[in-house]
Amino acid sequence: MNIKKTANFLINFTIKRLAEIFGITVFSLGVLLLLALLTYSPEDPNFIFPDNVKIKNILGFQGSFISDLFYQSLGLISYMFAFTLIFTGINIFRIKEFFLFIENTFFSVIYSIFGCLFLSHFYFDAFNLYINGNGGFVGSYLDKTFLKSLILINETIFYYILIIVTFILFLISINFHPIKFYLIIKKLLQILNKKEKSYSDRSELIREYIPQEEIKNLIQEDLPFIKAENKKDINIKFKLPNLE
Repeated sequence: MNIKKTANFLINFTIKRLAEIFGITVFSLGVLLLLALLTYSPEDPNFIFPDNVKIKNILGFQGSFISDLFYQSLGLISYMFAFTLIFTGINIFRIKEFFLFIENTFFSVIYSIFGCLFLSHFYFDAFNLYINGNGGFVGSYLDKTFLKSLILINETIFYYILIIVTFILFLISINFHPIKFYLIIKKLLQILNKKEKSYSDRSELIREYIPQEEIKNLIQEDLPFIKAENKKDINIKFKLPNLE
C-alpha cells in the first residue's frame, strides 16, 4: 500500500510539474509573439523581402519573420491569438490541465475565421499590412467565398454579429468567467475603499472591522451573585432612627 501511494504521489507530482513547465512555455511564447507583433516593421527582412539587413524588430530576424507570417496570414487578429497564448499559459500553470491548450486553440481557430472575415470585408485597407490587408490572406480568401454574398444580404446586421461572435469566442479562449471577474473587481474595490476611508473616531474603526454581534459576545455577562447583590442594593429602604 505504501509503495502504491508513493508511486501515485510521484506520478501526480511529475504531471503537475510538467504542466507548470508547459504553462510557462506557452505563456512565454505568447509574450514573445506579442513583442514581435508590436515591434513589427514591413521594412524588416521576412519571407517576402529577405535581403534587407537592418532589423527593427526587438527579437531580431526571428521576430520579424514570425510577426510578418502572422500579419500576412491572420492580420490584426494575431494580437488576439497572442493574448490567448498568454492567458492559456497562466491557466495551465494554475489549474494543471494540458487539455486546456487544445480547447483554447480550437476556439482561437474559430474566432480567427470570423475576425479575419470581418476585417477583410469591412476594414481591408491597412497602412503597414499593405499586402493582404487587416484580415490577412485568410480573411481575403474567406471574403471571396459564399460568405461574402451572405454578408451582402444585410451588412449592418452581419457587422455586429461578426464582432459579437469573435469577441465571445475570444473570451472563451482565455477562460474568462464573468462571475469570477465580478468578484475580483468587487474585492479590489473593497480594498481601495478601506485604504481611502479616514476615521475620525476610534469607535468608527472598531465598528468597521469588528461586527456588533462579536462585540456583544466579547462583553462578559454579570455573574449570578453580582446580579443578586445589585437587585438587593436597589430594593433596600433606609429608615432614620427615632430621637429617643
